[in-house]
Amino acid sequence: MRLIFDSNILIAAFGTRGICKSLFEYSIEHYEIVISQHIIGEVRRILADKFRIPVSHVERITDFLIDSCIFSDYKIFTNQVSRDKNDDPVLGIIDIQQVDYLVTGDEDLQVLKEYQSVPIVSLRELWNVFRNLNV
Repeated sequence: MRLIFDSNILIAAFGTRGICKSLFEYSIEHYEIVISQHIIGEVRRILADKFRIPVSHVERITDFLIDSCIFSDYKIFTNQVSRDKNDDPVLGIIDIQQVDYLVTGDEDLQVLKEYQSVPIVSLRELWNVFRNLNV
C-alpha cells in the first residue's frame, strides 16, 4: 500500500505523541509513504516556526523523511483544484504517483472525499483501514 501523509499529519507525528505518531510509525514500517518537496518544506517551516523546534532537529526529521519515504514530484495545476490553492501540490502527487490513500487532517482536502479515485481520509479512517486489513 502506498500512502501520502499530508504535512499536518507528519508535523503531528513528530511534534506530539499519540495516534499520529503511532500510525506514522506503523505505516513507515509496513507500507510506502510518498512525500514531495512541498510537503517537506511545510514540515520544515511549521516545526521550526510554530513548534520552535531547533533547526538541527528539524533537519534530522526532514532527512529521515527523505531517506525513508518515496520522494515524488507533483503536478502543478493551471487552475485551482481544492478550496485552498496551497493544498493543490499535495493533490498533484496523485497525478504523478500511484497511491492508495491521501491521509490528512485538512478540512479543505477532506471535503473532496477523493481525488482521481484516491480516497482522502482522516487518521481515524486510516486506522479503520488498517484494522479491517488485519481482521
